[in-house]
Amino acid sequence: MINPAGVFSRTTATIAVAAGAFALVLLYAPIAGLALLSFSTRPLSGIPWPMTMEWYASLFEGDNARWVEPLVTSVGVGLIVSALATVTAVVIGRLIPLLKRRAGLLAAYLSVLVMPGILVGVAVLFFYRGLLDIRTGLWSVVLVHFVWALPFALLCILIVAVRFDHRLVEAARDLGAGAFRTFLDIELPLLRPGIVASVFFSFLLSFNELPRTIYTRGGITTLPYYIWTASAAHSSQVSLIYALSAIIMAASFILVLIATRVLMRNN
Repeated sequence: MINPAGVFSRTTATIAVAAGAFALVLLYAPIAGLALLSFSTRPLSGIPWPMTMEWYASLFEGDNARWVEPLVTSVGVGLIVSALATVTAVVIGRLIPLLKRRAGLLAAYLSVLVMPGILVGVAVLFFYRGLLDIRTGLWSVVLVHFVWALPFALLCILIVAVRFDHRLVEAARDLGAGAFRTFLDIELPLLRPGIVASVFFSFLLSFNELPRTIYTRGGITTLPYYIWTASAAHSSQVSLIYALSAIIMAASFILVLIATRVLMRNN
């Protein structure tokens, strides 16, 4: 193990560790606070005590279960987006490392990362409703989520594709293997970590997306939109949102850990 003090001065290492710890606190303090308040009898007060499991138990009772349909919608959209983004990323990611002038093309795909989500949502809304006169709904949400997820999926594929030894492909072709057989037996096993990570991250990006969804959702309601409207309305379900949000964050965190572990394996 590398000793940080051996690379940097002791003062520099101390500052780096302190800055890293401070960043972790900023990242996870709000998440931990929300999870703690989800067990509070009065979560809106910001006081975690006394504690109760009431909000978790009430999530599936009567009108309190109205979040189930938006959850199903978000999961369905996420699965579609993750499949489309991953397939597209595999096709593009296999070709980009072979191009001589790939910087411009890669920048074009990744530029979406710095575009404001609201801007992209408005652009898609204008394109569907203003130019094509098509009603927004499920597929407009899928499209805008796909645009958002594709750059991340492409990065997942490129991490493994740039280290791909194309001499293996040439050897397979010399031995008489067709293009599909070569991809199935040679490329796919080597790209698998990136593909799995792409599926995970694309699904999570779609599942948790709100700014782009607001302008393109039409008549459908995703889970993030449901949570946002319920929280803003200050209704009786606000307390339940704490418990629901805590569950979603825990599930997302687990999926991110799995995706990261898969992506880093053999790399």
